Amino acid sequence: MTEHVRKKIQEISQGQDGFTVGWCDGGVSHFHFIWLRHQCECGECGSSLNGVRGLRLDLIPERPKPREYSFDPDRLRVSWEEDGHISTYEAKWLRDHCYSAEARAQRKHRPVLWDKRIAADPPTFKFSEVEDSASSRLQMLETVCDYGFCKVEGAPGLADEAGRLIQMVGAKRITHYGDFELSNKRMSNTSADMATLTDKKSINNVGDIRQALQPHCDETYRTSTIGITIFQVFEPSAEGGHSTLVDGFEAARRFREIYPEDFNRLASTPLTGQRFDPKHAEGELPRWYRCTLPMIRIDDDQDVCGIRVNERQIAPIDLPHDQVVPTYQAIRNFLKIVYDPDLIISFPLKKGDGLIFNNQRVLHGRTAFKLEERGRQVLTNSVDLEDFYSNLRILKGRLKPQEPIQAYSQGMVT
Repeated sequence: MTEHVRKKIQEISQGQDGFTVGWCDGGVSHFHFIWLRHQCECGECGSSLNGVRGLRLDLIPERPKPREYSFDPDRLRVSWEEDGHISTYEAKWLRDHCYSAEARAQRKHRPVLWDKRIAADPPTFKFSEVEDSASSRLQMLETVCDYGFCKVEGAPGLADEAGRLIQMVGAKRITHYGDFELSNKRMSNTSADMATLTDKKSINNVGDIRQALQPHCDETYRTSTIGITIFQVFEPSAEGGHSTLVDGFEAARRFREIYPEDFNRLASTPLTGQRFDPKHAEGELPRWYRCTLPMIRIDDDQDVCGIRVNERQIAPIDLPHDQVVPTYQAIRNFLKIVYDPDLIISFPLKKGDGLIFNNQRVLHGRTAFKLEERGRQVLTNSVDLEDFYSNLRILKGRLKPQEPIQAYSQGMVT
């Protein structure tokens, strides 16, 4: 059965509270009258897509009734009893917005879980192909959506051209770091100025140290935490400094299977992450961020939709006395899985390599590296999830118009 035939109306019957639509592929949908009346997108009623709507829900009858209706394979037309208003609904639009349990489940995006075995063939794209081809760009964004990450090879590797990769992912996010976070800030990353990474007397950012970093999520101290992270390597480490990644959704799946009570505790217990930045910028006040959310977020279907793990940023736990020890035990058990070598992949990144990942799903880290003459330099930018999904929807709408709009994970926001 082709997609074209699947979205053809075969029959419609009127019930007490709505229409039942029989589709040419044998599927059945039920649409309530109130839903249909409220979702009319004619020129008079307007559209939710642009927010210009003359239609007011409080002026629609609580139980609207059709005066008459007609249909053909491609559309349903309804004349409403209360005012004679005529609404027309395209068959494809109805099928794409069917809200049966089966249809909603089909529209929901399902992530592809992975462990260390993916290291043999991690999802990788060529920068030139992604930049030149909208279909390759869409494939890259869909891959990040499916796997939570991808590598990009052959990016310019220069700070003044870094925006070329970022813009393909979404609008660059501005945080208290500014519009970027650059390790080894003594380097300007030009051919004339490649200074060395020097030891600092005072360290206020782990990105500026050379020790290994365990897998973690960034900025767990923010309510609107980072969505998509874009690393771009300007100067790699000659020895060490390999990127490490963990699929937090797979870790959560194992955690739920092995420690179901601990899983429920971390999915329901708010924990505070915090960050104090005493030297934010010259002439500005210091910054002190605190955010209280669970480590694991589940959606209405009880599926994991967001991960928020950074034990270095856990503030003193503030819970009722009898919950403190069980919560520590739950965190410990989750971290044992997160840090399990069976889940961790590790790979070096060359100059011009990029790494794109969902910070609310994939935990990232780094192996240790040595002090070197030229100095390791990595640029970190971020894009909010909603901007990432916006780019994804626009490209899918242009290149795959036959597909319905998918329901993507909203991360830590539910």
